[in-house]
Amino acid sequence: MSDIFLCLSAADIDAVVRSIDTLGYGVIRNCLPEALLVNTRRFVQDRVGRNGGEYMHFTGSDAVQGTLLEALSQSGNFNRACREIYRAGTQNVPPPSRFHMVLRCLAGKTGQKHAYYFHYDSYVLTALVPVIIPIEGISGDLIMFPNRRKIRRNYVHNLIDKVLLDNPASQWALRFGVRSGWLKPVRLKMEPGNVYMFWGYRTLHTNEPCDVDKIRSTGLMHYADPHAGSWLRQKLGRA
Repeated sequence: MSDIFLCLSAADIDAVVRSIDTLGYGVIRNCLPEALLVNTRRFVQDRVGRNGGEYMHFTGSDAVQGTLLEALSQSGNFNRACREIYRAGTQNVPPPSRFHMVLRCLAGKTGQKHAYYFHYDSYVLTALVPVIIPIEGISGDLIMFPNRRKIRRNYVHNLIDKVLLDNPASQWALRFGVRSGWLKPVRLKMEPGNVYMFWGYRTLHTNEPCDVDKIRSTGLMHYADPHAGSWLRQKLGRA
């Protein structure tokens, strides 16, 4: 059985890492089978339709069974690509390929409430997989301030970052700065069929809203949690 993901060469891996470090993201183009994208689109459209055309998300391997995310998690080429990108970008030995998978479906008025929430991911590498992207109107572009922090040596420092960012004043200031043009994020228009890689842990990012009558759906494959073994994190219930 053939692998669903491209086999990337060492030169391909180096090019992706250089792009992430300089532009904030790397793109692996036309690397996914259209049949799997079509199947996942049907999954999203069916679930959102049953939910009255409003926001939904599916988290974890059980929730995304039968979708493109499950297929990627089982792809030897994709697993290898994530490990080698991590190795080249961090100069560390890559951990086992265990992905935290999320399929997000922005739709309706509730979907707009999930826009402009600025955050850092809990995992070093994020692979973003567009499933449905509106081609007209407001399409929910990804906006990012790339590589704004280092990987924290312990979970306490990461928790301080979260407290400083995840509060109404900070979120308002960031939204106002972007909307007014005072802040100049990288704005990324995504195309289904491509996979977009970035340092999710180090990059402050969010998505813009999309029109209420459209669906904007993306899959997120998160890899390498630097605080997976933190005692404090376990006690706080954030694992």
